[in-house]
Amino acid sequence: MHFLIIKYTLIFNSKYIKCINIFYTNFSIVFRGRKIALMSVNGKSSITLMKTLKTSTEVWSICPYDVNRFIVETVDDRRHARVIGLNGQESDIQPLTFPDKTYGAGYCHCTYLPSDGVLAVTDYFEHTVHLYQIGAVLSRRVKDGRIKYPAGICGAQGRVFVASQGTFTVVEMTVQGEIVKCHDVGMEWPYTISVTQDCGHMVVANYYGKTIKLFNMDYA
Repeated sequence: MHFLIIKYTLIFNSKYIKCINIFYTNFSIVFRGRKIALMSVNGKSSITLMKTLKTSTEVWSICPYDVNRFIVETVDDRRHARVIGLNGQESDIQPLTFPDKTYGAGYCHCTYLPSDGVLAVTDYFEHTVHLYQIGAVLSRRVKDGRIKYPAGICGAQGRVFVASQGTFTVVEMTVQGEIVKCHDVGMEWPYTISVTQDCGHMVVANYYGKTIKLFNMDYA
């Protein structure tokens, strides 16, 4: 295995990093508080800062919405998720209605499945996953004993994957909210999770430890 080390120094301390691909171009998004740094990543030679966006509210998690916009999960804001464009313009997600509450940093995560038009949002202390149909009033609330302290969340191929910290598992469900499988990841407090677009592989990292695991998602 060959590691290519490319260094870039930010002007602010980063909290999280997100890697995405848009039109075969790799981007790295680094954010903390009210700042989002969008960088292009050339796997052969360089990392280039494209722009830094300043948000009106503190953000915690971020996911692609379309080729020009992202959905960000907010902190201490009753608008739990907002849309922000590459030009910095912000807007609410209509006509969604969120629970009348706010979340502290790290207690709410989101992911968007564009092929299904579904926004999935975790509620840590309610042990709940909310599934919102973008462009419709329809929403589903998934509360199940197999979901305890849900943290990181991601989705692909009509499936939503949730890191259930209280059960040391990753819960897999459909976009309709039906739980189909609980994956034993063999680590305490799984926190961050990502799956490939074909759901062939899954990467999980835990919160208190120093463990990152790669799983082959064999559905045979």
